[in-house]
Formats: sequence, C-alpha cells, structure tokens
Amino acid sequence: MHADDQVFVRLMESKMADIRATDILPEELVNLVEQVLPVQMRARDEALVTLPDPSSCATPEAMFAGSPLILRETFPHDLDQALSLFPILLDILGGTGGAASHAADTLRAAIASGELDPAQALRALPAGDDTLFAAWRQRLPESPRALSFLAASALWPSLNAAALALAERLPENLPHEHGHCPLCGSLPYISFLRQKEGLRFGSCSFCGFEHRIRRISCPYCDETDTAKLKLFRVEEYPGVVVGVCETCSMYVKTLDFRELDKGLLPCLDDMATVALDVLAQGQGYKRPTLSAWGF
Repeated sequence: MHADDQVFVRLMESKMADIRATDILPEELVNLVEQVLPVQMRARDEALVTLPDPSSCATPEAMFAGSPLILRETFPHDLDQALSLFPILLDILGGTGGAASHAADTLRAAIASGELDPAQALRALPAGDDTLFAAWRQRLPESPRALSFLAASALWPSLNAAALALAERLPENLPHEHGHCPLCGSLPYISFLRQKEGLRFGSCSFCGFEHRIRRISCPYCDETDTAKLKLFRVEEYPGVVVGVCETCSMYVKTLDFRELDKGLLPCLDDMATVALDVLAQGQGYKRPTLSAWGF
C-alpha cells in the first residue's frame, strides 16, 4: 500500500468513526458508504476520459460572466467504467441487509428482465432527467434513492477524474462571484474554509470539484446582503456553521478547517454533520442538492 493510500485509509476510518459517533444514520447506510468509497477512489485512478476540444468549451469571457466551462449534460465521463461498476455497487447494496437488500434484489431482477437498463440511468443523471429516478422512488418507497445512489456512485470516479483534468483549463484570476461549479455549473452540497485567510470553497454536487466561492454570500442565489444571511452553530459541532438565506430559503453547511484538526473528505464530512441538516430543515430551510451519494 502506497503512503497516499495509507493516509486515505486513516482519514476515512477517522471520518467513519465520527459518523458512527453521531448515532443518527442507520448502520446499514454507514457500512454501505464505507465499502463503496474505496471502490470509487481506486476507480478514479483507472477512469478513461476524453476531454473535449477547447473550442467547444466556454470562452474566458463567458466564464468571467458566470458560464461554466462545460454544460453538465456534456461533461466527460467513462460510461464503460460506470457500467462495470454498477453491478459491483449493486452487490454491495444488496449485502447491507434490510430494505436496501430488497431494493437491490428488485433492481437486479428488473435489469435481468430488461425492464431496467443501467445505461439509461447513467445517461439520465448527467442530463438532469429525473423521470426514471422518480418512477423508481415510487416503486421502492423504503429505499427511494437506491437507483440514484447507484448511478451517482458509479459515475463519480470518472466525473471527478475529468474535473481534476479540466481544472487546468480554468482562466487565471477567475472571480468567485457565483456559487456554482465553474466546470459544470452544478451547485455545491457543502462548503468549507481553508488557509489562514479563510478562503471559502464549495464541493460540487455533480463532479466533486472543489471550487472557490465568495466568503459572504449564498452559494445558491448569490445573495450578499448580510441582513438576509444568517449563521447558526451547535455546540456539539465545533468548527461547523449553518448558513441560511432568507432570500431563497436555502441553507448550506460550512466547515472551518482552520479550527478543525482533521483532513477533508467532503462526502463524509457531510454525513458526519447530518444532525445540522435535520435542524435546518426543521426550521423550514431547504437544501437544493442531494449528497455526493445521490441520497
């Protein structure tokens, strides 16, 4: 095992311990994520993505005006890899027990009969087409996000590999006036502060790219009026604030890694602070994105 792999394993183990310590999420769900994340990280290193010709990307002028480099529906990814990961992830889902296992069995039977084509789900997700996923949410009420979890988890490795490569094409001195991802235009699902200056970054809910966003603003509607932006903290979660926007009624969690003596794994940090989602939603605020896991 390489040194980087060892660092990742220790970091993941620490984050999983934090998640379990909250005693909020079902153990089956925690076990599922714990098994899937290493599969994704290995797959990211093996993904084969073809980057688009620069002439088909947004111009620097358009990006400075707020356009993403590439539209989400045409964002490069490795469909063959995602198709190969789909049954692996389906087997992991089936081994978790309970409603998830039932969902996995139902999806597996639908694939075998030709009723469900995994490729259709893998194409629908980047296109933002919720029709197929909505139908399966109705069919699997006890595990409504099973199909979106499988699609998002299978696509993430190559989407993130593409994002890391495409980041080199971002214009220098790109302003951070908008909260959306400069690569694909999707919204962040969580934000965090880094470096002594407290630079704020968002984690893209689609490609996983960590991008700079404006420190005092709503990442969803770009509101900057501090009278309409409120923050609250919970003593049990030091270094974490929830920002709510009275303009769009959305909220976002922000982790201050200047205060937290921990490494960053946004997809797990999000899960470890799910109690704050419950609190914010209980006060009537909404989260416009799913987690990195599609649920």
